[in-house]
Amino acid sequence: MGGGGGCCVAACCIGQILGCCIGDGIKTVVNKIFGSSSGSSSGGKTESYHQDTATLEETIKVQEALSKFRSDTQSRSAKLENAIVKESRQNLDAFVDELRQCNKIKYGNRRLNINIRYIEQENRKTEDTIHGFIVKRVSKRISLDDEECKEILKLKPGKEKEKKLDQFYKKVLKEAIRELSDELRSVMETQTDNVCDRIQQRIDSILDVCEAKTVEFEHFEEVKKSDEGKLEQEQLRLSHFVSLCDYGLSQLD
Repeated sequence: MGGGGGCCVAACCIGQILGCCIGDGIKTVVNKIFGSSSGSSSGGKTESYHQDTATLEETIKVQEALSKFRSDTQSRSAKLENAIVKESRQNLDAFVDELRQCNKIKYGNRRLNINIRYIEQENRKTEDTIHGFIVKRVSKRISLDDEECKEILKLKPGKEKEKKLDQFYKKVLKEAIRELSDELRSVMETQTDNVCDRIQQRIDSILDVCEAKTVEFEHFEEVKKSDEGKLEQEQLRLSHFVSLCDYGLSQLD
């Protein structure tokens, strides 16, 4: 018979899951992204751009350059998201495997029977959170709506402007990764708490059944003892009656 207690599996797996943003596969992708040009050359070649005084033609050219820049960063960001999804799926699947092992443990001769399918569905929702998270945030910043981006576009064309745009992209990417990490941490902690609650509820339910059985058994023992006492009294009464009968018969002889 297994023991009771809290959700140890959730506590030990959460560290692995929250480490999904620093796995070897993700590090490789990040190093590849940060170790090469971000595609900022398209924006670095544009003439000095001041939105307040720019002509329509100048604005169109800058928009086209930023569009090319975004397209390149979106491809890189999507690769990073896919790497994070792959890493997190491995850790979340390992988490589910641990829960399956928990389901095999007996508490008061009863199994936990955690709803694994529900947990797997929640895990897939986590993947949905990752897809597009970085892409959207990076794309939003590489635009004429972003003040920092506009300041860089004011620079004259050349390597310095290209370098500034590249640094800007990497900064925005880091911020997006940090936001995603915080989001995943929140999601994972919430899901872990839910799993712990479900396990604890199941254990409490089993303990309630065990306590009810214990009370029932104790009541049975009390009744048994009471009945045994009544039986002994009846046996004594009958023995006394038999003795009186024997005595009466002896007097007739």
